[in-house]
Order: sequence, then C-alpha cells, then structure tokens
Amino acid sequence: MKPSTPFMRRHFMLLMVLAITAPVLLTSVLGASGKKPSPDQAMQLFSSPYSINFHGIINPAHSNAEQFSLKKTNKGNKIKAEDEREPSSRAKNRMNAGIYPIKDRIPDVDTPQVKAWMAEIDWSKVPDIPVATGLDDAPRFPKCPPDSQVDKASCWWSCDGCVAKSDIMTCPTQSNWGLTYDDGPSEETRDLMKFLQSKQLSATFFIVGSRVLEYPDILREQVAQGHHLGMHTWSHAGLTTLTNSQIVAEIRWTEKIIRDVTGLTMKYVRPPYGDTDNRVREILRQMGYSTVIWTIGWDTNDWRMLQHQVKEAEIVTTFSNALDNLALVKSSLGGPGGPITLEHDLTTETINLSKRLIPMAQARGLKPMSLAQCLSDQTPYQRGSTLGPEGATGTPNNGEPKGSEHGIPGMEEQDFGHRTSSVSKSDESPSSTMTTGPTTSMEEKSGADGGPVIKSDVGRMVPSFGWMGAAGVVVSYLVL
Repeated sequence: MKPSTPFMRRHFMLLMVLAITAPVLLTSVLGASGKKPSPDQAMQLFSSPYSINFHGIINPAHSNAEQFSLKKTNKGNKIKAEDEREPSSRAKNRMNAGIYPIKDRIPDVDTPQVKAWMAEIDWSKVPDIPVATGLDDAPRFPKCPPDSQVDKASCWWSCDGCVAKSDIMTCPTQSNWGLTYDDGPSEETRDLMKFLQSKQLSATFFIVGSRVLEYPDILREQVAQGHHLGMHTWSHAGLTTLTNSQIVAEIRWTEKIIRDVTGLTMKYVRPPYGDTDNRVREILRQMGYSTVIWTIGWDTNDWRMLQHQVKEAEIVTTFSNALDNLALVKSSLGGPGGPITLEHDLTTETINLSKRLIPMAQARGLKPMSLAQCLSDQTPYQRGSTLGPEGATGTPNNGEPKGSEHGIPGMEEQDFGHRTSSVSKSDESPSSTMTTGPTTSMEEKSGADGGPVIKSDVGRMVPSFGWMGAAGVVVSYLVL
C-alpha cells in the first residue's frame, strides 16, 4: 500500500532507512562475533533513540577528541549502552596502562624489555646472596631468621640493622631536616602539597610506579612546585624477597613511567620497608641509584595509625623526644647530622599528622627541606634536570608533548637497549600479562564509513554505525 500523506511518507522512508542500517548498528554494538542478536536485544536497542549515545550520532556535541566507552549492562536479555565520558581534564591525564605492568604486581620478567635491562648489569659484581623468604601472611615482607643464622657479610639492614657506607640515613648539617614521604601519589597528596607551598617548603616524594598510573597529573605538579622525586619501586615489595630479574623490573618500570610523565630519571631510591642487603645495593648501584633509608628513631610510624596500633598523640610525643635528642644524630662522617624522617602522603590522617610535626620541628630550629637540598645535590636526577632555586626544570620526553598524556615511551633510548625513536610492537604491548582487564573504548581510528572504530576486549575491530548512517536518517526524514 502506498502512503497517502506527507506525514506517512516521511515515516515510511524513515523505517526503510532504519531497516537498511540496523544490521550495521547491531554489529557495532554487539561485536563481530557472528552471533545473531535476540529479538529482545534488537527491540531494546531501537526502542528509544536516546538509549544509544554514539560518537557524534545522537549527541552531536561529542567531539572526536573526547573519550568514550560503551558500558554494557546485562539485565536478562537487555543491553544498555551508556555514555561514560570522563571530563576532558581527567582524560588528558590518563596513562596508557596497556604498555606498563599490571598495577601493584611484580612485573613479568619474561619480556624483551626486562631481558634488555638485565643485560646492562655486570652480574659478576653482584654478591651471590640467597633470596630472602617472606612471611607466610605477607610473602613480600622478609622473614628474619634467628640472629645466629643471619649472614653478617650480606649487610642485611632489615634483619641485622647493618648500614653500608653508601646508605644515606642523615643530612650532613645538623639543622637540616630531610623531609620525605613514601608510597604516593594519592588523592590526598595535593592537600599536603598545598600546605608545603603555604610554608614555602619542598620535600622528597618516593614514588610507587603503580600510583603514577592513577595520578600522573599530581606527579607533574610536584615537579612544577619544586619538590624532589625519588624511586620506591613498582609494587612495593621487599627487595630482598625478589630475584635479581624482579628487582631490575621493579626499578626500571618505575623509572620508565616517571620519565614518561616528567622527563626525569631518578637518582635516589628508598627500598620498601628499608629492605636491602649487599645484593640489592649492588644491583641498584649499577642502575645509577643511591640507597636512602631514614634516621634511626625518626620513623614516624604514621602508617600504624591506620592500623589502629598507635594514636596520633603518641607519635607526637615520640617525635618531641627525638627533637630533644637531636644531638645524637650523626652524619656519615661521624660529626653532627640532621635527621631524615619517614612519613606517608597516603591519607588525611597521615597528612594532618605531618602538618603538626613540621611546625614543632621548626620551632626547635630544624629546617625542613627535600633530600636533594639536605645533601646539597644540585643534580638530584640521573638525567633530565637540575634542581635550582625554582625547582626541577626539564623538557618531558625530549620535547614530545604526548608522552605524558598517553604513556608513549620516554626520552631515553636505553629503555630497551636497542630501541630507536620509533615505537615498536613490543614497546606498545610488552606482554600479554600487562593488561588492565576487559574494556571497550572508542579510539581515534576510522572505519570504512569514516566513523570511529570500536575496539573490544578481545581485539575485534568493527566499524561503528558512523555519521553516514545518521545523516541518511535525518536527510531522508527532512526532505521527504
């Protein structure tokens, strides 16, 4: 039957266009698996045009530069696609997690990158010290044997209290206080930075590589404000409990992600829990790192507040007693020295504690400062920067502005031993284990119709419905 009115003709043509484009649209949403969608799924997708927010189709305000994801919520046989765009500021600061190890796990060592890094070490100089056993309930925290069984030649700080001549534990000047924070950055770090800025103070932040994946923008802000960055490994595992290759992977991956974000290659490392021995020290030394621990008696133990093992008032009292006994702090040369403290920029509680301790120490004549300042080190990074009155200066990623935003390999060619300036496949996806879980995201690639391409969690790439289909619907409806 032929439509008899303009109104009917318009809707007849609209239905025909939808009939033609429906298979493409369904394929885009449901994937190219070849599985035929159920009638319920098809009806859900077309029941309301606003249940589907595609790249520039239903909502033309979405620009190509914005980040999208399609969230599939399964309720029975229904599928709902939702626009989960992040604010442009957050999207800009996200890291490309796919080219780094999985967060908070010891990195895979069976990769070309780690093997290349391993080849840079002269293993004949590394002492043959056995890997330490971990605790039963915390396998990456060293389990100390009885004192009689500790190998004194290993100079194991964690279990024997042995300090090597190269270990940094104090400032050379008694009035200087090395202000250091571990385990960040975190959501609370900015609060601490704001406080330090108000006091015109700088500090050293020992960075966990996994946290950089979450807060790369905070890292840049720390450098811009003149703070000093140090190494604190990728997964915060006790280094004596790791194999040689695992130690190299922990350090190099953290080094790489911080360099990708800031352009800086760090020089100082604090082993998690202070856990080091002569095997660990030599590996770190060959990678260009100086080991930093902290002054005995000046560990605030602020983390214990979070475990309800100690109250803030008790920590304040202990810190006051340490200030009373400042004369006991000795430099590495045996003369009067200044303390290096251990704190954490992790929670409101630990940061509020630090806000109390700093004025206390200042009132007693101590001058809080970064480790670089306390050591009078004007080149506190291996590469990329010097530290002057205005803080760290340097060009991230050798002038490549996209490096910090997308996590592309950084400025150093020795990342993988043989890498050129181009990004190889192994650089982009080092290992199948380096994934962050299934995701479906809109990427800036073109399908056959000029629309975006949907890359699913199993690597399928299919052209989406695109702007041509949408244009056909709108034009047909208006013209007829």
